[in-house]
Amino acid sequence: MAELSVSQSMRVKTLQNEFKHRFGATLRVYKGQHFADKETRLGELSEGASGTFICKRGLIVEDFEKAFFEKFGVKVQVANPDNTALSKNDATLVAAGKC
Repeated sequence: MAELSVSQSMRVKTLQNEFKHRFGATLRVYKGQHFADKETRLGELSEGASGTFICKRGLIVEDFEKAFFEKFGVKVQVANPDNTALSKNDATLVAAGKC
């Protein structure tokens, strides 16, 4: 079963690469209204970032995005594999990677 452990010390590019590898979908990470710099660590994007977050393949996109924001204070969105459209909120993370 695919799962990904995320911590505040992880760089945005590492998170995005691991997310794509595990689930097949693209992860968009934001700092405010703009995409976050790929070299930035998650903990640098928000003062509220703490601990570790485990995301599993069966997690629903909408639930993942909300839980990620609650844990790290960072907005993320799941997009299709070629990053041309956002995934459906009711899809699982793995299903989002197969669109």
